[in-house]
Amino acid sequence: MARLKVENAWVEFPVRLTRNISAGISRTGGRIDFERSVVTALQDISFELREGDRLGLMGHNGAGKSTMLRLLAGAYPPCRGRVTSVGRISTLFNTMPGLSMDGTGRENLITCGLQLGLSRRSILAKMDEIIEFAELGDYIDLPVRIYSAGMLTRLGFSIATSVDPEILLLDEGLATGDAQFAQKAEHKLHDLIARSSILVIASHSESLLANMCNRCVLLEHGRILSDGPAQSMIESYRASVVESARADDAEALHRAYVLATDMARRGERPPLDLEEQGLRYALTVAPDDAGMLQRYVSVLIAQNKAVDAELEARMILTVLDKDPSRTELVDRLRTILAGSPVLSSAIHHRAITATAPAPVVDD
Repeated sequence: MARLKVENAWVEFPVRLTRNISAGISRTGGRIDFERSVVTALQDISFELREGDRLGLMGHNGAGKSTMLRLLAGAYPPCRGRVTSVGRISTLFNTMPGLSMDGTGRENLITCGLQLGLSRRSILAKMDEIIEFAELGDYIDLPVRIYSAGMLTRLGFSIATSVDPEILLLDEGLATGDAQFAQKAEHKLHDLIARSSILVIASHSESLLANMCNRCVLLEHGRILSDGPAQSMIESYRASVVESARADDAEALHRAYVLATDMARRGERPPLDLEEQGLRYALTVAPDDAGMLQRYVSVLIAQNKAVDAELEARMILTVLDKDPSRTELVDRLRTILAGSPVLSSAIHHRAITATAPAPVVDD
């Protein structure tokens, strides 16, 4: 029976620090220890997984999710504490598991399969199935250096997902190739997950974690902040992202955008407070996007929040740039100009120009 146990594990990396680096915790990553010249990537990690567990790793970029996966895989031995496991561990961190550019596709099937822990007999038994899934035709016997990027991904993904895992460690960033191959690859991946006894997946996607996991841990600066049922952890994480984004934390604003976009892509409506913060980030990238400005204003109104004159004027101006015939918006802009002396000079100038009477042309 598969089992994975982590007891008070620490992962530290020795580094060479210059004098202008201060000790402590940065916005991302682990703790920097100037005196010992190490970065503590994970500290005092403890949890246990048994057969049937599906664990999601949550947290901002640099929180320690990828390091945690590599600790569980044995790639990073703990400098303190220990990790014990029962069952075969399979890792899917990328779709290029040791590909040799000089070898043929068929030769790479064997060498990469061996690297993933498969026996030669098992590889040969799966060979035809893997080749058929990769859809490479006669190219399977040609050097992979002549493959396109899409062909390389197809080959790598086909090899990486040929394992029979008991404990599966999965990074959300696993590539699945072009759009035509993506749906087929997604089914393959879900089948692989279903066959695993224990799953640990690192992801930013709320929907993915909610659908795949029964438990989540939230990491921050290499520590476990909380551990619990997936849905409650997701809601807690979302609330923390929104709170930090409201305080103008740049990383949190981006995370809010990623979470809201992911939900919308999957056909779910993001909560208004999350969508608001996601739109704030999006408008820093495309400040004159009329559709996003209108949506942002509507989200504020739906939450009974005031819409300041500067924002409303920006929204109206972006609409008028495309459709200057909207006389009701011109009238509203005149009202804003009459009652709001706090517009920025750039918006004020644009508003004056947009509301100026049309010149009279003499016959």
